[in-house]
Amino acid sequence: MRIVFPVVKGKISRWPEEPLCPMCRKARVFEPHSMACIDAGALKVNRKRDTGGPSDDLDGFLHLSWHGAHDSGMGDDRDIFCNLEVIKDVRGGQGELYFCSTTCLRAFLNACVDALEQQIRRATTEQQRRSNKAL
Repeated sequence: MRIVFPVVKGKISRWPEEPLCPMCRKARVFEPHSMACIDAGALKVNRKRDTGGPSDDLDGFLHLSWHGAHDSGMGDDRDIFCNLEVIKDVRGGQGELYFCSTTCLRAFLNACVDALEQQIRRATTEQQRRSNKAL
């Protein structure tokens, strides 16, 4: 299955939009069904009243990132910086991802990591190409 990232953006605050698991497309999600969820977001809080909630002043996000070592640091894929946007600019500041099971949740998270690794490989190849060209 190919996932197009970000899966949630703009005025759409949940994925999937239809009540079928986005990974297996077999089992139902949303109430009243059992489900595994990833929730991301922020609340605009009124500290004096101790209340909070979504706000049009907020845009929510969830990223998986690779931050390569730099300067005197040590590590793989030095000077490579990649960012996989899973949730992007969600109006109101909150986004939700639903799956029928932890198995499908794990498959989604694995797909996210796979996509991030693919970005790292591309960036590393591009960095090596630029280095070879400079020689």
